[in-house]
Amino acid sequence: MKYKCLYFLVFISFLTFSAKWSFGFEDCFNYRCAREDNKEYQFGWEILKAFESDRNNFTMETRWPTVNLRLTPAEERTRFGTTGLEVAKRAYLLKYYDGTNMRMLVFVRIVRAAGERKIIGWRPELNPAMPEEYLDPSYPEEKKQGLDWKMLIHWVHPPDIRGTGLLVFSYNNKNKDQDTWIWFPSLRKVRRLTPANGSDFTAGSYKTNAEGFLRRVTDEVHQVIGETKANVFYPIDYYDGLSVQRTYGNLTPEYNSFVRNTLQPRECWVIRAETVRGGYCDYYHTRVWLADKEWGYGPYIEEMFNESGKLSSTHFWPWRRISSYDGKVIGMWIDAEDINFEERGFTLWTGPQTNFGYENPDSWFTLRELKRSVPTVYIPYMTPFPPKELMPVEDLFPSRELQDAYKQYFPKRTMPFSGAETPFGLDKW
Repeated sequence: MKYKCLYFLVFISFLTFSAKWSFGFEDCFNYRCAREDNKEYQFGWEILKAFESDRNNFTMETRWPTVNLRLTPAEERTRFGTTGLEVAKRAYLLKYYDGTNMRMLVFVRIVRAAGERKIIGWRPELNPAMPEEYLDPSYPEEKKQGLDWKMLIHWVHPPDIRGTGLLVFSYNNKNKDQDTWIWFPSLRKVRRLTPANGSDFTAGSYKTNAEGFLRRVTDEVHQVIGETKANVFYPIDYYDGLSVQRTYGNLTPEYNSFVRNTLQPRECWVIRAETVRGGYCDYYHTRVWLADKEWGYGPYIEEMFNESGKLSSTHFWPWRRISSYDGKVIGMWIDAEDINFEERGFTLWTGPQTNFGYENPDSWFTLRELKRSVPTVYIPYMTPFPPKELMPVEDLFPSRELQDAYKQYFPKRTMPFSGAETPFGLDKW
């Protein structure tokens, strides 16, 4: 009996120590607040109504009880084993700047009280590798050289914007404005735009340019404020994802319900990011976001708060791992949901035919290519070819839990299937 009591006291002491020094979890979620990662709420209006049913849902301190935790970098590392800056750098490099190229067919559904709008576009991107020291906040901006990334978008639906194109050059030296051109096919003119503001909405959606393209690590001051577990990972590979799209259509309620109920929990860091005045993100005051502790993917979930600590918008980015065109494991967002509480509307995004590992030539990212004014979803030179080979399920989903979740829906893995090299799903759109 004496030894049992001793073991019990040792166990309690270990739990206390682990909670303090982060060998266990310090869960920062307040689950009494309606949350995007909660499967109880499907999407869109249901989430808006759930939030609006309780005013506490909009308070930063209520939603994130540890949001006011203040630590020096040394204290942060002692407590969590990492820092918010390191987490942000890792997520940034994984998402954009590892030297990969990307092609995407993107579907956008914009919903407001006044009505709904659906958009389709082609998007290739060229991301040359950048020196990692450029992510250090103390590295002089004026010493950074070269292009950060290039992007071209051809909008092909609806008819009122069909053929419109956008070309963007972003430089490593962020003191240098981006070069942005837009092609208006009805005018047969290219216009060079004034430098984009981070707060400008993309294509009339509820995602800003900063959240979609412009935000950089040095636009915010990051600190880990805790850890949590969230349903944010989609254990479906490339061909299987196309099969789901073909079954349910793009961004239909049935599709969104399938994704929500398939998402698996991941252990995440919770990071508080406070904006730096003059950066692309200074239209909000604080962002709280989640990054995968093991793989570094993120943001999975992000919430923007104004200076008074009131929630203004939320963004939900479930991620998955897929086989890239060149046979590597690539992590990417599978869908996105943006909710704007100030304007009371939401946007749904999906990129069903998205892949990495191509050789996107520099000749694509020119004014000549921008003016091609392609009026159809069939753009042969931008076809997002399926992977040359599929990575083993064990590499994509290393844990037994993720493999079991995958096999629940795909007991037999979907291998190359017809139509994957051309756009599809438009009949249900």
